Amino acid sequence: MENLKSVIIVLNGNLSENYELYKERLNSNYFIIACNGGYNNCKKLNLEPNLIIGDFDSINNLEFENKIVFPKEKDKSDSEIAVDYVIENGFNYIEFWGAIGNRIDHTLFNISLLYKIYKENCKGLIFHPPFYIFLIDRNYKFKKKESGLVSFYPLTLVIKNLKVKNLKYELKGEDIYFGSTITLSNEFICKEGEIEFDKGLILVISESL
Repeated sequence: MENLKSVIIVLNGNLSENYELYKERLNSNYFIIACNGGYNNCKKLNLEPNLIIGDFDSINNLEFENKIVFPKEKDKSDSEIAVDYVIENGFNYIEFWGAIGNRIDHTLFNISLLYKIYKENCKGLIFHPPFYIFLIDRNYKFKKKESGLVSFYPLTLVIKNLKVKNLKYELKGEDIYFGSTITLSNEFICKEGEIEFDKGLILVISESL
């Protein structure tokens, strides 16, 4: 995708212990949105957001000029409201920080927002160091990495004719069905790993892009 207009949405989930890994991903092209209690994570990272969005149930008495307040009683999560806002405002690369938390329901719904972003023809990614979480619907080649984990989670009933190359465990062209764990915990082996498939949608959880 060319001409990306990029945003980082900081949520109220857990941050990985190494804050420097977040800072290394920052550049001047990112617009930063703190989603409700994600403002607390911004403070941990010494990061000043451009905008705060939410019902402010997780942060009190906040004096911040650029904010959009929504009622506590609503039909969408603050995370989804933030996604709707950035898509409506022309952002086409959306990255989440703090999307993985202690509540499994929040975590799963945050991950599901990647599908909503995909359906809007935008690119989405969850960054939870050391892992990157993203969707693919076509062949993909990873950067060369000496070691690290990668898993391929089927999001459709079947992934047709999946081939895995240049990873520790290879597949020669198999149909992988939803509920199978055969694509859990593969490993990089100092090569450019590749996957190819004819049809389906895959959630990638990887230590490399």
